[in-house]
Amino acid sequence: MARHPRVPLDVLVPLARSTALGGFLLPRIATASADETEALASSGEPAARRIVALRRDLPAPVRERLADDPDAKVAAAVAPHPGLSAARLRAMFVRHGRQVATGVAANPDAPGPLVEELARHEPPVRRALREIARHPAATPRALLACLADARARPLAARHPALPPTVLAALLADEDEDEDVREAAAANPTLPPAEMAKLLPDP
Repeated sequence: MARHPRVPLDVLVPLARSTALGGFLLPRIATASADETEALASSGEPAARRIVALRRDLPAPVRERLADDPDAKVAAAVAPHPGLSAARLRAMFVRHGRQVATGVAANPDAPGPLVEELARHEPPVRRALREIARHPAATPRALLACLADARARPLAARHPALPPTVLAALLADEDEDEDVREAAAANPTLPPAEMAKLLPDP
């Protein structure tokens, strides 16, 4: 019922409160009018604010209000939204910690220093490391932290900011996972001399 494109909002919000709906945008919320969007974002019900926070076309005032939400699930839902400032993303992380780390790491506007800070969080946030390994602003230090996670490791090995010396070490390790070695071999910054080592002897 929650996925029905014409479900009434007064039915959908109680469903969102009592049912695990996942982190995807519901069809009815995707087509909500501006007035409906504002009403949901202003609701005293965190479940209502969370489902509308998953939209990625929110007006700036609504987006920023949801980013400042005291409920961590609401903040986590809006965290990947483009347009949030570095200061607001950092404030979200300071306020909610690991609960919003994955969402903040998925934000395309997150700056390198913040991405690195997320990568160094203890204990590590595994899902956040996978987002960091894909992030265009990931720093070498952030990517080194990602190499410690089995699922983030191939993504980090493909990232152009990974230092060439690390790429060479990954390729030289015959015990390394094959997916990781293939990702390192495909890295656009792999030096030609390292490429030559991968070729069979004539």
